[in-house]
Amino acid sequence: MVHPAVVDPPPVNPPEFQVSVERKQASLTEIKALVDKLNALIQKKAFSEWKTYLDQDYIRTYSDPAKLRDVTARDPILKNLNIKLKNLEDYFKYEVVPSRADTVVDDISFVDENRVYVWTVVDNEKFLLYLLKLYGKEWKISSW
Repeated sequence: MVHPAVVDPPPVNPPEFQVSVERKQASLTEIKALVDKLNALIQKKAFSEWKTYLDQDYIRTYSDPAKLRDVTARDPILKNLNIKLKNLEDYFKYEVVPSRADTVVDDISFVDENRVYVWTVVDNEKFLLYLLKLYGKEWKISSW
């Protein structure tokens, strides 16, 4: 089951940047392979390896004490267990691991030339899995 608190929700009906069918298909294939790698790292709880797939914006965002307090406040499970996220590793352990170990990519939508929303569908409802940004030829998890 997807845990929607892991990433901030996208704007309602975000406009999709138009790319060629070939570019979208190639990117979808690359992103599915990336998410398979991420799933394996998350299943192993391999924080240090997972962190190599993050860009600096994501690291900065999910290391920020105010953001971590906000995530903690929005997550009923953390509140019930009285867990307070203190750093990026806590975020990984308590938010990412329980929600992203077995995710499936169903679709992507481009925001611009180098940024995409990555979607999964659960019970006919679309959930945002990741915000990815392309750096050269490498996709990284971002928080733009």
